[in-house]
Amino acid sequence: MRIGVLTTSYPRHQDDFSGAFVADFSRYLVTHVGSVEVIAAHPRWPLFYRGGAPLKLKQWRNFPVAAAFTGRFAATLYRRVQRYDALVSHWLLPSALLGAAFAPDKPHLAIAHGSDVRLIKKLGGDRLLSWLSKRADLVTVARALTAHGRVVPMGIDVDQFSRPADLDRHQLRKDLGLDRVTLLFLGRLVPEKGVDRLLRALPENAYLVIAGDGAERARLERLASGKPVRFLGEVLGQKKRDWLWAADLLVVPSQQNSEGAPTVIAEALAAGLPIVAMRAGGIAEMCKDGSTALLVDSEAELRRALSRVVGDKSLRALLSRNGTGQARAFDWSVIGPQLAASLVNENRPTEVPITVLRV
Repeated sequence: MRIGVLTTSYPRHQDDFSGAFVADFSRYLVTHVGSVEVIAAHPRWPLFYRGGAPLKLKQWRNFPVAAAFTGRFAATLYRRVQRYDALVSHWLLPSALLGAAFAPDKPHLAIAHGSDVRLIKKLGGDRLLSWLSKRADLVTVARALTAHGRVVPMGIDVDQFSRPADLDRHQLRKDLGLDRVTLLFLGRLVPEKGVDRLLRALPENAYLVIAGDGAERARLERLASGKPVRFLGEVLGQKKRDWLWAADLLVVPSQQNSEGAPTVIAEALAAGLPIVAMRAGGIAEMCKDGSTALLVDSEAELRRALSRVVGDKSLRALLSRNGTGQARAFDWSVIGPQLAASLVNENRPTEVPITVLRV
């Protein structure tokens, strides 16, 4: 089986998080279903990297760029679509829409992520979700996003994020300069992530590490002035895993309607890192409140939950143990078969490389 994977973003290097789950699922398809050719945006299209298109499309000046890319993407797909036995599309605009238009009779797995579902709804396009669900195997990463399609979150390599048994965590914390209970925020610094809320709710006896970058960084640094806060900028690869293993608590303070199913939740569970999070988007579908995380609905509740977990080492240990037990549910060995159910090919070829076309 030859599978065309349509996506706006795809990792530009080994540690790039942009579209990392697209690459992970593509590798799963190569091993279990068939050969893969990826059509993705070239890095020269910054619209789809470092923050993502939905945020940038709030500015009308980016619409001509999006239109130009869509034309190039459509032309490439039109020339190559007959080569494919099936399609997998990530992000509905333009990937799934073009796939459904150019190959209406081919098996098509259309994966909707939180950002593009919200963008479609802002554009009044809920009918588009209904239309796609009738022409493709529509998958959304969280039930909280839409009633259309199946629900399957994106996966991770759980073993990659699991804390090594021989890790000297005391030495790792010393190397990272940590000497007290440390809260970790890991994500883009954009308004939707609610980092300003976290800064206001920060307990006095805790230290906060903010790992990420984005348009909000300068404003957040001003808000954090005088507080025990460290800004790391973007962390990738092993450095990211080190912080997940060294910190005492992951905080996800996102706005109520701004999340799908953030993979950082699954990564923290695998790392044995306790979680305090807003009950936003699909987060409540990934965590068990009181068992693997504490979920809150307001800034006041966030402040109380953080103070509670910071002051209770036994609670942190309980959340950690329960989290590692749940993490395996997000491994690609579990998520992959759920996603690929409509593409399974028992007569698959032996493993072949992934071909990536940058357009």
